[in-house]
Amino acid sequence: MKGYLKLVGTLVVFSFLGGCSHAINITPPVTSMNSVDVGEKVDKNVAYYISNEDKNKKVTTPGGGGDKVSYKPYADTEVALNVMLSKVFKKVYSLKDINDKAYIADNGISYIFKTDMKTDSSSSSPFTWPPTSFTYELTCTAVDASGANVWSKTVKSVGNAEFDEFKHDFSLSARRATEDAYKKMLMEIATSPEFKQ
Repeated sequence: MKGYLKLVGTLVVFSFLGGCSHAINITPPVTSMNSVDVGEKVDKNVAYYISNEDKNKKVTTPGGGGDKVSYKPYADTEVALNVMLSKVFKKVYSLKDINDKAYIADNGISYIFKTDMKTDSSSSSPFTWPPTSFTYELTCTAVDASGANVWSKTVKSVGNAEFDEFKHDFSLSARRATEDAYKKMLMEIATSPEFKQ
């Protein structure tokens, strides 16, 4: 009975918080990528580029109970992008200016990776705002030092979490989606012959 009353109380608190946008963080647990075996690293330096506009971009998608959730998809997943590339290549740089040819040449950067992402979320609960389902579509594109496109892949993942799971981590469904997507993309990059030439 005590546990039931506690659950009802929690649901009441969630319902009173309805009608607004709640901040979540979609950063995946990047340590999970350490368990992915991709073989020996490619002996090349690479970089990634995220524009300031993308880093500051905030996205709002549906939650439960008529609420919404907001997050910064590019800023939240930058660390995952860095770790993913570091698993495959010798050295990874973060580019502040994709047109800085001198910096690219001085650091022997062979490829520059850019990302594009689409997100959506929903909830099966009319009482709690955290999403029970989160969809994450990640496109990763690589250009060579001259700026020519050499590779592009898209992966899509869905993360799910129910109340008993996310009551201590409101971002759980989102983290599960991004974790799965970056693991998929890691294998796409690691097994692509274009980067081993």
